[in-house]
Amino acid sequence: MIFYRQRILFLSCLLAIAAVAFAATTQISPDKPVINFRLPNFTPEGYRSWLVRGSQAQYLPKNNEVDVKDLTLSVFSGKSDDKMTTMILSPTAKVLPDKSLVVSDSTIRVINDDFEATGTGWRYDHKERKTTIDKKVRVTLHGEIKNFLK
Repeated sequence: MIFYRQRILFLSCLLAIAAVAFAATTQISPDKPVINFRLPNFTPEGYRSWLVRGSQAQYLPKNNEVDVKDLTLSVFSGKSDDKMTTMILSPTAKVLPDKSLVVSDSTIRVINDDFEATGTGWRYDHKERKTTIDKKVRVTLHGEIKNFLK
């Protein structure tokens, strides 16, 4: 278990070094989009917490935001099991990495083992692990509800 954590931390450090070397030789411009965007987030213990992916992303330095097209947000347990607990899909979204927030006026589809939800106008707060959907909400429960009308 400890070896696994050390290995993850080593790989994270190696990726960070590669990113710094890449940034030193490559001009990153807020005027040009990033194709096949990926933004991972890890717990202090080195486990995956979330992974934001998109077909294209544009960094907005003024507000420290990232506009993402074709968003796929994978939320993980943050534990050694590395289990993906929830997946969020949306055509467009704005990621605020400093606040661990993702927001959009677009449609959303939330999928996990217990339910599936869709709607329009949403916000995901990763610190609270809470998704709020404003309009046209539809929820499909995958489990049995016992004593619901008691």
